[in-house]
Amino acid sequence: MPLLTRLAWLAVVFALVGAPAGAQVGADLRGGTGTLYIGGYAGKIYVIDEATEQVVDEIQVTSGIPGNLTLSADRNHFYMTDVTVEFFEIIDIASRSTIDTLTFSEGATRTRIESYAVDPQERYALFVTQSRTKLIDRFEIGEPEFGQYDLSTRELIRTMPWPDDKARPRMNMLFSPDGSLLYIFGREVVIYETDDFTEVDRWDLSEPLEPGLGPLRFGFTGSLSEEFGFYTSLFTVASPVRGGRQMGVARVDLNAKEIEDFYTLGPAVGVSFSVTLDGSMAYGLVQEIGNYEFWAFDLANRRLGERQRFNGRPRMSLKPSTNGQLLYVHGAGQTIDIYEADTFQYLRTLELEADATMTGLIVMPPD
Repeated sequence: MPLLTRLAWLAVVFALVGAPAGAQVGADLRGGTGTLYIGGYAGKIYVIDEATEQVVDEIQVTSGIPGNLTLSADRNHFYMTDVTVEFFEIIDIASRSTIDTLTFSEGATRTRIESYAVDPQERYALFVTQSRTKLIDRFEIGEPEFGQYDLSTRELIRTMPWPDDKARPRMNMLFSPDGSLLYIFGREVVIYETDDFTEVDRWDLSEPLEPGLGPLRFGFTGSLSEEFGFYTSLFTVASPVRGGRQMGVARVDLNAKEIEDFYTLGPAVGVSFSVTLDGSMAYGLVQEIGNYEFWAFDLANRRLGERQRFNGRPRMSLKPSTNGQLLYVHGAGQTIDIYEADTFQYLRTLELEADATMTGLIVMPPD
């Protein structure tokens, strides 16, 4: 064997032997066998195989650039609004195709779909909309409208009653799994039955959790990691004793209208919060220019985990992998950066065809 060839082989061997064990393990670490979905400015939703970390398919949407993406109750469909918020699209995940698209815009009037909720049986949808009509010398802004629409005929079934008869520019809404109840979230949770959409109950979130603490501030969203009605997230409360606001973790039971569990962690910090599918850990990002940090929350032991600064980028979001071993950092740009969850070590980058939109990354576990 020529001398140069032998030297090259020796260099490869020494490089492999000298590589840190953690680096070799991290290179082989995968996030599970699920599927990732994320919208792109090319007018597509990218389908990524989690095991290989490769884009394996694309969903070409029909109404423009994906803006918001949510899952149907049975997880068979995506509901999407485009970046103009004028189009609503239903997408079949299995066939990677559009089932239906609707818009309320017509002529010189542009109507934005500010909020929506779809009946679990997909018979109808509720839309909060607001119109803007272009006149010769100005734009005329309409009042927010709240309506129930038949998804098969696209016709208005009824004008919906506003909670407390007060119009809202947008609302966070959620149906019960059987579609019999509608939850509308704000400072209070207002609960409607869905035959006539009359109020049957409400839950006042402004009441203190316990004496000495201020009112709860909590956001409700659907989660793949918990059964319906249970939500685990960060909350903040005013603390008259310590001053300022305190941050903690709460598990909320919508069905029983109670805080099932809560504990404080310390002074409130602007950090995101994303729970692993098994519910044992959560991870978040602090995003201050010049101070990007990973945070871990040990939910099983009710305490803060590790924190670590890293070279981040503006407008990041984070999702744990399906097995909880990796963290996917995404947001502005056409890349998804992959980190090891235990060590926050950077592993590699997955590149997309185009910049990602604000759909977020949907991490679907295997069937």
